[in-house]
Amino acid sequence: MGHERSRIARMPIPTAGRSHFAEVFHWSRESRITGRRALIGVLGMAVPVAVGVWLGRPALGYVIGLGTMLLAGEQGDRGTGKHGSVLMSLVPVVLAIAVALGLSSLPFADVLMVALAMLAATLVNYSRPFAVAGIRFIVFLVLNLGIVGAHGPNGRGAALLFGVGAAWRVLLRTVARFTSRKAEAGDHVPSPATREPTPSQRRAHMKRVLRTLPGWQYPLRLAFGLAVACLMRDAWPAHHFDWMVLSIVLLTPRALEHFPVHITQRAVGTLAGVVVAGIIMACAPGHLAIAVLVCLFGAAAPLVRPGNYAAYCVLATPLILLAMDAGTGIAPTMLADRLVATLAGCAIVLGANGLMDCVLRWALQTE
Repeated sequence: MGHERSRIARMPIPTAGRSHFAEVFHWSRESRITGRRALIGVLGMAVPVAVGVWLGRPALGYVIGLGTMLLAGEQGDRGTGKHGSVLMSLVPVVLAIAVALGLSSLPFADVLMVALAMLAATLVNYSRPFAVAGIRFIVFLVLNLGIVGAHGPNGRGAALLFGVGAAWRVLLRTVARFTSRKAEAGDHVPSPATREPTPSQRRAHMKRVLRTLPGWQYPLRLAFGLAVACLMRDAWPAHHFDWMVLSIVLLTPRALEHFPVHITQRAVGTLAGVVVAGIIMACAPGHLAIAVLVCLFGAAAPLVRPGNYAAYCVLATPLILLAMDAGTGIAPTMLADRLVATLAGCAIVLGANGLMDCVLRWALQTE
């Protein structure tokens, strides 16, 4: 990775730019769309959205569908993950919802949210399963605080419905794993055993890493970005800038990179997704047509994410907008605010990356 970065750094700027944007629109060959995953995606979205439309509260169905879509992981849906069971993927989500409900009524909720996110971010130094769980907790904590705020008096109920959507996804994955277990057993070839570090070794490694500044680079960048985004959101309360705070946790990379492809993909994908959402709201003949499109987009988004993150953002953005607008309708000003918030989030993350790089260089020179 370091050799690759240095090679790109030596490229002429036009060549490096072309290489960057080629990666932005590149479709990964590792992506696999199977009939089972497609069926899980369709059922995961269709059932909650249909229930919401039937009850006359489509926005609540979209919230449940959002929980279903966001818990759709490539590794978890295949059921071949090495680390933990599909049920364990629900634990950080439930914990995040519970913490969000507790923080939402406190006067210094943002300060506590940043502190908890920073603490959870240190888990990336323990092990890969803990890193995945920690980052998942951070994302769902920030998202559910936004949902609680957006839905006003019904905010706590909306957050609980989000958890129902996550549980629905886990149930579908568990059923799919159970029904396919016999078929997989016949073709299963045992993999050679690998030696895993013991818990005491992992704790010793984590303590050793956290005694160094590089061991804190991800938590510090994340906390800095969240703090700046919260201040900017509160400085312009008339705008819908909760999206900026969410963008920080989605865009801040664990490894320090100056200009990650992930950031450009999210900016491009969100821009296109906002345009698509505007077209849907302007041209769709009614709630039923919007619900059908939401089902299609929500089912397709997890399928395309392993292939290209920008394509995922295009499909996921309309659903997130609909789930967070509290059923009041998406006005053009809201779409513009979401786009500005995304671009501002990208700038904050890039600024935090550059600042941390300067701090690490300075620390290295002073040693």
